Amino acid sequence: MPLLRRFALLAVVAAGFAVLSGPAFAAFPRDNGLPFQLDSVNFRVHYQSDTPPLPTTVWAITQTQAGDIAALAERALAAELADGYARPPSDGVRGGDGRIDIYVEDYTLLPGVLGATFWDTNALTTSGFIELAGNVPDQAFTQHTIAHELFHVVQLGIWLPRNLWAPTNESDAWLLEASAEWMGFRVDGYAVPGSLGPPDLSLDCRDPFGGTSDKCHLTNQYIGGGYSRWPFFEYLSEKYGAAFVKDIFAQGLAGDPASTATSSLAAALVAKGTTLADTYNAWARAELTSSYSVPSLQVVKPQPYGAQIFTGVTTGAVTAQKVAVNHLSTRFLKFTRGRSLGGSTNAVCWKATLSINVTIPAGTLSQPVFYWDGAGGTTVPLSIVGSNATASIPWDTCTWASGEGFLSLPNASLAVDAADFNVTASLAVDSTTQVTSIVQAAPPPPVTTTSPVVSVSSADVAPTIEVFGPQLLTLSATASQIRLIVNASGEGLLSAALGSLALGTVSLRAGNNDVRFTVPKGTLSAVRRSASPSNVLTLTPTATSGAVTGTSVTRTITVAPTAKKPTKKTKHAK
Repeated sequence: MPLLRRFALLAVVAAGFAVLSGPAFAAFPRDNGLPFQLDSVNFRVHYQSDTPPLPTTVWAITQTQAGDIAALAERALAAELADGYARPPSDGVRGGDGRIDIYVEDYTLLPGVLGATFWDTNALTTSGFIELAGNVPDQAFTQHTIAHELFHVVQLGIWLPRNLWAPTNESDAWLLEASAEWMGFRVDGYAVPGSLGPPDLSLDCRDPFGGTSDKCHLTNQYIGGGYSRWPFFEYLSEKYGAAFVKDIFAQGLAGDPASTATSSLAAALVAKGTTLADTYNAWARAELTSSYSVPSLQVVKPQPYGAQIFTGVTTGAVTAQKVAVNHLSTRFLKFTRGRSLGGSTNAVCWKATLSINVTIPAGTLSQPVFYWDGAGGTTVPLSIVGSNATASIPWDTCTWASGEGFLSLPNASLAVDAADFNVTASLAVDSTTQVTSIVQAAPPPPVTTTSPVVSVSSADVAPTIEVFGPQLLTLSATASQIRLIVNASGEGLLSAALGSLALGTVSLRAGNNDVRFTVPKGTLSAVRRSASPSNVLTLTPTATSGAVTGTSVTRTITVAPTAKKPTKKTKHAK
């Protein structure tokens, strides 16, 4: 049977579509040449081994491997059903029975592709099947990849965007790929993400032609194909619940044939009482402050645009910037206190005020926000009057050892591109109020000692610590532990307390540490109801011996509210 057209949702390395030209047809051909099958409750895995007469190949697998694939698929399905998604529709007898079919294939000629999902019919809702790249089992046979591909099958069972039926229109694929990548991370426990892509890439950017052509990123399909924008769907799920992606696809089905991925997203947000523009601005703020409940996203800083802006040490204007921003994208400017690199780092510095003015281009619906991520960091939305946005930021002339300021410039429009933001700033120094710089002065010259020198063990020195992420940490209502990334200056111990409740002690090594503290059951419900000191998480470093205590660091804990269950209506007798 000749291959007519195969239009596939792909999992690519870091996790598209594959297009061969030809007319549309009702059912995609499936591989009938795989001799073995392994069944679980909901899945059938089709594969080959090295058994003659088939030649030895790099994509042959064993029965054990097929069982592992089916088990991972069952785990992914259970997780996705628990999030409120329906089981995909049955494919009838395609593949042999009504189970969801997974074919282990040779993708040697598609380097970088880990798997693909195909649909069975050109219909608004359809069944589908999965292919996994048997030539790269270490990457393809993973929980993340399988959950990603399975979520595509779930998506097809709700709504298959009509414009994907055409052989040269993949523009809506960003929605399918970004949300499937989000589900892949969600099912796999949110491992530390790789490339998240540049923030100045439009949320809905997707090359309509597919293949190797990519107007969104010339060399990286993970970024250009939509996958890297999965944190947007993490933000939506934390705000509206994990089933919100289902609402987007349901809106697409309801509005077909006029629906697009973007219009369906906008309609789902209107149903929640908000707009896509307001939501995009809010997400840009979350990206600015790393305000996620997922620890691996809490340590991701904004990617600054252009050179950092040094605010200097004297009253006067700060370097002005013009910044062009496309629709549904954001650029961040980085502000650094004190002098430029290589400048003086005197220990004496002064209190100051940094005034920022942004001229907002027409039609961008932008809400700029400033954030200082160092000690005492604050989030300051700029006040907007007409086309001008302004803010006065508490500042100083110190050269800080840690902490950076970022200004977000989101373009929340759907169609305004090349919007030119004009950013100006000035510094007003209060030379009557002295501040002590975090940067230390040069050490004093050595002195001669006449008494014996006693070495101090490193076990008697408490390390200094730095906690990555925002000052306000949001936990899910079902969280059983607090997870943090802590940088330590050396070896030691770290104890944690939530209010007066001790959470335990863990060991630290020099450098970054992934630390976790178990939260007793019932504790978070009290935190959610209270605004008291019991919401304060105190992290205290000590020497390995426990005899010397270092400087504590605090974070405020809040718990995301649990979605309310709908109340039952009582029928009244007429």
